[in-house]
Amino acid sequence: MKTIPVEKHARGFTLVEILVVMAIFLIVMGITGSAFNLIMKQSIHQSKIAGSNIEGVIGLEIMRRDLASAGFGLPWSCPVSYTEAPALTLAATYNDATATTMLPRAVSGGNDVDLTPDDPTTLLEGSDYLVVRASSIGTTQAAQRWSYMNYTGMTKPSPFSPKTWSSENLNDDDQVIVVSVNMSGEFSKDLVVNGTSFSTTYDTLTNFEPQASKVTHFVYGVTSQDPNATPLIMPFNRADYFVRRPAASETLKIPNRCAPNTGILFKGLLNQKDGTFNDTAGHSRANELPLLDCVADMQVVYSLQSAVTGVVTDTGALVDAAAQPLTAAQIRTDLKAIQVYVLTHEGGRDQGYTYPKQFIAVGPSADGEVTGTGRSFDLQTIIGTDWRQYRWKVYRMLVNPTNMNISTQ
Repeated sequence: MKTIPVEKHARGFTLVEILVVMAIFLIVMGITGSAFNLIMKQSIHQSKIAGSNIEGVIGLEIMRRDLASAGFGLPWSCPVSYTEAPALTLAATYNDATATTMLPRAVSGGNDVDLTPDDPTTLLEGSDYLVVRASSIGTTQAAQRWSYMNYTGMTKPSPFSPKTWSSENLNDDDQVIVVSVNMSGEFSKDLVVNGTSFSTTYDTLTNFEPQASKVTHFVYGVTSQDPNATPLIMPFNRADYFVRRPAASETLKIPNRCAPNTGILFKGLLNQKDGTFNDTAGHSRANELPLLDCVADMQVVYSLQSAVTGVVTDTGALVDAAAQPLTAAQIRTDLKAIQVYVLTHEGGRDQGYTYPKQFIAVGPSADGEVTGTGRSFDLQTIIGTDWRQYRWKVYRMLVNPTNMNISTQ
């Protein structure tokens, strides 16, 4: 019987070869899994960064719009007294009424908030506080609308009616103020009053109409209220911008991703019932709108033009050479630009990231660290141990107010 020889190479894998292949396969799978996990982590982190950027753009656009509207519908004279925020409230420190003039400034605020032990606020110490006054910064439809009345003749009573538009007219029960714009002689914008009343409803404008030629009365919606509610307490709307850290008892919380000792940038709108940030139903802080989370600082820089030299300089406070607050008239003529710098971070804490600098300029700066006007923020001291693990960013906003000087609006 013939024996068939077995080919030398016709054999299976040895155990060692199988083990080697399996080891290589596991190594490849491990590398692939690690890479996939890294990609997923980076994707999630980038999504958070994108979310932070979108949030910042939207929130700061609200602020930019209000700053651009500063002074809209604001009278230059007010013959009767009014009340802004009541004492012992967050906004009271930044009221803008004196016993002698009561003239509202389009822009005001506080520079580098210095908290005292008995301060009832939770503002972030060292940040700025910004107040904007205008009829149009309210959140109601009425605050976005206006009309006007022209002089109709010497015979009284003469027919008159406000200008109507094709759409978006004021409603009958909207609370309005009336400002008289005199274009003969020296330009002026005076609040029209009826006795001690400086506001009325749109359907009861009798006694608020023009009484002389070359005079136009502008009607500005300020808020739309329940007819049974208290009339306006201020002849304008007021929005306050500030950074504070909500108390533990509040419904609104600081997101977990935020660095220690950061807060939330708020727009607080004073209501026309009692001058607080509560709504007309009394819900606490209901008129505080959160604009941006994880904010470590906000600095406001004002560009003022000297009436003597014409030179424009940046300053952190609206005061004159004697450190006295600028008047409403000085602000209208001297304030050329408002710069707002907001320090926050993108995304959350990232152990794989190291921020390179201890100081960051929250204000005009040549090197990104030191600023003459504003604040050189010490991240290590204020934020704490993990300050390097956040991607810090400063949003800058530059606004040129256009509604404060010689304008019919």
